[in-house]
Amino acid sequence: MILKNYQQKALDILKDYLRELERVGTKYAFMGITNQPYNAEFFGDVPFVCIKIPTGGGKTLVGCNAVNEIMGKLLKHKMERGIIMWFVPSEAIKTQTLRKFKDRNDWHRQILDEAFQNNVRVFSNEEALRIRKEDITDNLCVIVSSLDAFRKEKTLQNKYKVYQENGALLSHFENITESDGLELDEQKTVINSLANVVRMSNPLVVIDEGHKTKTQLSIDFLKELNPSFVIEYTATPRGGSNILVDISASELKEEQMVKIPIVLESATQWNNSVARGVEKRNELEKEAKKLKGEYIRPIALIQAQPKSKTSPSVTVEQIKEYLLNAKISEDEIAIKTSERNDLEGIDLFSKKCKVRYIITVSALAEGWDCSFAYVLISVANVGAKIAVEQIIGRIIRMPYAKRKSNEDLNRCYIFASARNFNEAATQIISGLETNGYSRFDLLNSSQKEQKYELEIERAVKKDFAAPMVSLNGDKLSFEDLIGEDFELAKEDANFNFEIHYDNDGRAVIDIKEDKWIKGAQQMLKLTYKDKNFTKGELVQWLDKKMRFTILEKSDKVKFIDKAVDLQLKKHSLSELSVNRYLLMDKLDKVINGVLQEYARKRFDELAKKGAITTKTFDSFPKTISIAEEVPQDFNKNYYKKIDKLNKEELSFVERLDLDTLPNIDFWIRSREKKDPFYIQGWQKNKFYPDFIAVTKKGAVVALEWKGEDRISNEDTAYKVKIGEMWAKLGKGKLHFFLVHNKNTEDVLSELKSL
Repeated sequence: MILKNYQQKALDILKDYLRELERVGTKYAFMGITNQPYNAEFFGDVPFVCIKIPTGGGKTLVGCNAVNEIMGKLLKHKMERGIIMWFVPSEAIKTQTLRKFKDRNDWHRQILDEAFQNNVRVFSNEEALRIRKEDITDNLCVIVSSLDAFRKEKTLQNKYKVYQENGALLSHFENITESDGLELDEQKTVINSLANVVRMSNPLVVIDEGHKTKTQLSIDFLKELNPSFVIEYTATPRGGSNILVDISASELKEEQMVKIPIVLESATQWNNSVARGVEKRNELEKEAKKLKGEYIRPIALIQAQPKSKTSPSVTVEQIKEYLLNAKISEDEIAIKTSERNDLEGIDLFSKKCKVRYIITVSALAEGWDCSFAYVLISVANVGAKIAVEQIIGRIIRMPYAKRKSNEDLNRCYIFASARNFNEAATQIISGLETNGYSRFDLLNSSQKEQKYELEIERAVKKDFAAPMVSLNGDKLSFEDLIGEDFELAKEDANFNFEIHYDNDGRAVIDIKEDKWIKGAQQMLKLTYKDKNFTKGELVQWLDKKMRFTILEKSDKVKFIDKAVDLQLKKHSLSELSVNRYLLMDKLDKVINGVLQEYARKRFDELAKKGAITTKTFDSFPKTISIAEEVPQDFNKNYYKKIDKLNKEELSFVERLDLDTLPNIDFWIRSREKKDPFYIQGWQKNKFYPDFIAVTKKGAVVALEWKGEDRISNEDTAYKVKIGEMWAKLGKGKLHFFLVHNKNTEDVLSELKSL
């Protein structure tokens, strides 16, 4: 499963955080990655972070990949064993999540199986009441539970099975030497409960829709489960969440995951809203039939009002009657309410399915997903207390995650019954925000020029492509530097590797002065015995865990095999097996070091031969999508608006934009991994300078802004080297500057002369 760019970005940031967490601890790791303060109020020393992804962005998929990273880096002492508590907000989502996790053909389960060698067991909280001790010590056990199953008041805990004495769990409590942190009965005896089994395992806690755990009651019960790490996924983080990753709606749009903008039309009379919604759905189906290679049958969701004894309401039955009178066939209409479910067993994606209209009240709020849903018709009078928030999320997903040739099929539509547009918009915007979107994602259908505010056009009419590092007329890549003749197996595979272990076959947390020492909440009552790996199994495990797409598998395996043989002269196979995560980290650094050194030498050789030059390739696009516009205009910006900047960067471009630099024709804020220009050096990662300025004489200037704390680090030194190398290749037409607070005036002065 190839991840979308924003999904990979989320995982990359998490990896950086885990790396820093081991080095400097929970608080400073978070602050270093995000430049934001860390809130330790809820869980103290236990890491607690939030991944913010709008509805439709695949939060569960990111969550499964994140489990692998957390278990393999921070919680490696668990030896890929123990409990993951996966909390969901409702029974509907619980059923959906369990279905994904138990189906071995589902992507989510396949990610877990591949990461943990098929040693994965999945339980509902009810099934976990019979979980065996060997299930936990021999497997990674994922317990999927609604929040309500655990978060009850202590006075009511005897009514909830997870807190009850349970004879089926007796083996978990045999020979325990201490009861700190475990719940005791009135006789001060440990209760043989599922909650206590979870506490002993120091679980990794995953919270889906984390904003629904905002009550103190929810936080308290999570804290009492004695977690080793807490990670939440949500479109709308609550106050107090430590937002490690913040994915914007425009990032989902760029990846063709969602149908935005949303077009809103309001009408005073409910039947007018329905009529317009039916008309739009029919228009979309005509356009969908013109698509080549894709089958789409646009569906309209119609939100009725609940029956009321005190006031007139537009009910499900009334809407169905209206549709039938409009000559819509009955087999095209389905009803999904708490009392009736016509969608049971229906495959809405099937070409044989005829359903085009689904009437509901709020039963589609959770656990339902169909990307064919394009139109939401709300007759519920959006000004009333009928929530449309979650139903909005049902029409946002893009069919097949692929942009359509007809722009109308890249949008979704809401027809609302309201006194006026503003009344409707206020409620709809609230619903968008609940799903991680914003007012910018909403359009008024009455406007003749319907433009998406976060899709920005060029202010400069002429095309522009910045010269890039080239090899033999093509863009230089890291793969080019390694080439086809490189053989890793011939490289030196010897390295120093220190072992940290004890004799009972359990990994021990490495305690050094420069390492973070886990807080008191981690009890490690369970001993996770490691199975005895053969040498072949260890090599196979290392090969699977270390992904180097640039290398031939057989070549990589030969190198790993050679490296293991050399380590077996110093350590036993058992020692290497128990410490395989540490060995993997070391091997990964060794291989990357070998590749980088080889690439550097090849780069120098090719440069001396004159094979490395510069050449223009792709032009900057005519339109871009931004996450959040800077609310001010610029005179020389290549685009009409600019994406958000930090205060120092904004201050710099304001100076760059002034008339005091009359020779500047235009400048561009270059976006990492989104825009076409980058500088490729001998390291794997591409370097995207923050800004590009073009002078009236045709000079192209790359500008990299750095905060004072990062001016002299290793990464900056490398960027300066390859930036200056790129400039040198330009033979006087290209220029590179590292800019920071202390040299801004000098850089601006030099720019005037170009």
